[in-house]
Amino acid sequence: MPVHFILKRHLPGFEEYGDLYEAIKEGRKTVEYRDATPYWAKRLLSEEGLSRYNEELEYNKDKARPFLALYRFTGEQLRHTEATFRVGYTRGPTLHATILNIVWHLLTEQFEIRIADVREEP
Repeated sequence: MPVHFILKRHLPGFEEYGDLYEAIKEGRKTVEYRDATPYWAKRLLSEEGLSRYNEELEYNKDKARPFLALYRFTGEQLRHTEATFRVGYTRGPTLHATILNIVWHLLTEQFEIRIADVREEP
């Protein structure tokens, strides 16, 4: 079962891509960003990945700067290896992609979801 991402067509700060759905479809946008919150961690990471996520949160809780600048989740640490992308909550076409890995940027508190093999289904 894939993890689902709801997109907006255009976002401030991503003007170079224009229409985000089309940019993913054409392979110009190969990463999707989400806040590294417990909500997204539970949706993206397996028990093994969540354990590592929680360890790092606990370790860095009282530190001004994290010990690690980034952490890469791969393989068994991922809950899903497939993703779907759709604009809004519509019944339009859907993009399906393979999740290669997820990079957790601890300083910016972002998950960088790296995707490949994008295909569109009506």
